[in-house]
Amino acid sequence: MHDTDPKDVSTRPLLRGLARLPYRALATTAALTAGAFIGYWTYLAVNQGRLLFDARRREPRELPEGITAYSHAIPGGMLRGYAWRADARQDVTDLLFYLPGRGEDVLDTMKFLDWLPAQVGFATFDYRGMGDSDGEPSAAAAVADASQFLLHLRRVLPGVRVHVVGRSLGTGVAVQLADLQDFESLQLITPYDSLIEVVRKRFPLVPLRQLMRHHFDSIAHCKKVVQRTKVLLAEVDVVVPHECSERLMAAWPGPVAVETIAGTDHSSIVAHRRTWEAMTEFALHFARHPELDAHGNRLDEVDMPAPVPADETPLHVAGTGGG
Repeated sequence: MHDTDPKDVSTRPLLRGLARLPYRALATTAALTAGAFIGYWTYLAVNQGRLLFDARRREPRELPEGITAYSHAIPGGMLRGYAWRADARQDVTDLLFYLPGRGEDVLDTMKFLDWLPAQVGFATFDYRGMGDSDGEPSAAAAVADASQFLLHLRRVLPGVRVHVVGRSLGTGVAVQLADLQDFESLQLITPYDSLIEVVRKRFPLVPLRQLMRHHFDSIAHCKKVVQRTKVLLAEVDVVVPHECSERLMAAWPGPVAVETIAGTDHSSIVAHRRTWEAMTEFALHFARHPELDAHGNRLDEVDMPAPVPADETPLHVAGTGGG
C-alpha cells in the first residue's frame, strides 16, 4: 500500500479543472498572467529610483538651533542639506558627514546630535526627491551630490577632519564616495554587500539584474577603499541580514573594526546613544593617531589583518564618548 502525498490530493482538483478548460481559455489565462508580470516589472523598472530610496517629500519645518541650510542646483530644482555645530564660538576639528538610509528623515536623526562632543560637527542632506530636495533619486545622483556637498564643506571648514558615515542604503553611497575623495575614516551602519541581494528577498520573482539600474554593488566598489573602516551592526536585523554585512567585510581590502550595538534593530540603531559614542570614539581616536590601523595596531609594525568576524568582540578604543 502506498501513502498518498497530501500535496497530490490538494492539487488534483486544480489539475482536473484546468484539463476541462478549452485551449483558448488556457491561452487567455496564460496571457493575462504574463501581462500582469510584465506590467508589474515595468512599474518597478520605471519607478525603481523612488521605490529604492522610498522618496517622499517632507512638510516644511523650521530648522532647529545650530543647523544651517545648504543647497546646490540640480535638474528640476535644488538639492538641500544641513550642517550643524554645537557652539558657533568653538572650532570644529572633526566632521561626521552622514549619508542617510532609505526613507530617512534626516532632521529627525539630527535630534540626537546633543550626544556629540562640542568639537565634532555634523552634516547631511536629503537625497533627490526626499525631504526638502527636488529631482529624481538615483545611485549616481546620490554619489555626485554627496561629493559636491563635501567639497563645499571643505571650503567653509578648511582643515577639518572628515569622517564619512553611511547608514543602510547610504553605505553604498559612502563606499563609492571613498573612491572620489580622501577623508579620515569610514563608518558603515548596517551595510550590505549589494543592494540586489537585499531587494531579491522582497521581490523573488523579479529579474532584478535586468531591471535594476541602481545596483549599489559595494563589494565591487570597496576594492579601492583605503580609509580606516568600522562597521556598526544592529543586534537584530531582518532588513539587512548579518550575512550580507559579513560578505562585504570578507571582501574588504583592509582591516575592519566591528561593533554590534546591543538592544537595537535595523530601525532603532541610529536612535541609540552607544551608536553615536562609537562613531565619535573611532573618528577622534584615529584622526589623532594616523599611524594606527582600524584595530589600533601600528601600520609599520604589523601585517594587514583579516576583517574581524561580526560575532567577535570588537576593539573599543579610547576617545570622547559624547555630549
